[in-house]
Amino acid sequence: MPQIFEFYCTNPDCEFEMPSGWGYYMYAIADDGERILCPHPGEMGRAREVIGEDASQEEIDRRTGFNTYCFCIHCETQVDLDFDRDEKACPECRSNAVKTIDELVDEHCPVCEEGTVVAEDTGAIA
Repeated sequence: MPQIFEFYCTNPDCEFEMPSGWGYYMYAIADDGERILCPHPGEMGRAREVIGEDASQEEIDRRTGFNTYCFCIHCETQVDLDFDRDEKACPECRSNAVKTIDELVDEHCPVCEEGTVVAEDTGAIA
């Protein structure tokens, strides 16, 4: 079972943080194209609710994926991207100055540039 982390800047004056968890999450694509979060545990059950209980494995494979938490250095926007489907570019400003949460950890904070982004183990597991 994976550990759950909190991602934030060590500078107490900086409010930079990213969603807690593993740095990514599963989603299912609804009929209208919207990506619907499939939370753990029970990802596949939620995916079947979105796609259809009678969906084939091929359909499930085609309509599920994993979004990675990312941050655009250019416009300072948190974005979620599926690198198997999406260009590594910010959907807000189109910049390619996008870093994954893993690329940010142990680096200078992209917001304040004074603190360090850390992944703190919460002690919880999923």
